[in-house]
Amino acid sequence: MAQQAADQLPARDRRRGRRHRHRRPAPARGASGEIGYGIHPDRWGRGAATAAARELLRQAFEEHYLHRVYGTCDPRNSASARVLLKIGMAYEGRMRETVRIRDGWRDSDLYAILEQEWRAR
Repeated sequence: MAQQAADQLPARDRRRGRRHRHRRPAPARGASGEIGYGIHPDRWGRGAATAAARELLRQAFEEHYLHRVYGTCDPRNSASARVLLKIGMAYEGRMRETVRIRDGWRDSDLYAILEQEWRAR
């Protein structure tokens, strides 16, 4: 049985006796990514969102080698907007009617930071 499975491998794999393994893809250097967070209301106003967002940025730039990271929030959510500004993101504008919620479409404010801006902080 094992020999039959081995015979089905390409010749180069049989010679080396290697098995097919799933490898983690290399980081997409230069790509962009999005961060998001949800904090329980009991933890609001205690720095939890800021700490989480800072850690997400650290991982994005140091572990995933991203070039640009963005985040969005509801324009009515001034606390989340403050978090995004506090971690160094710049306000880039309002995207109109991007999310449909129970009572209709909602706009989203867009914030972003580039790797070189994050490293300069």
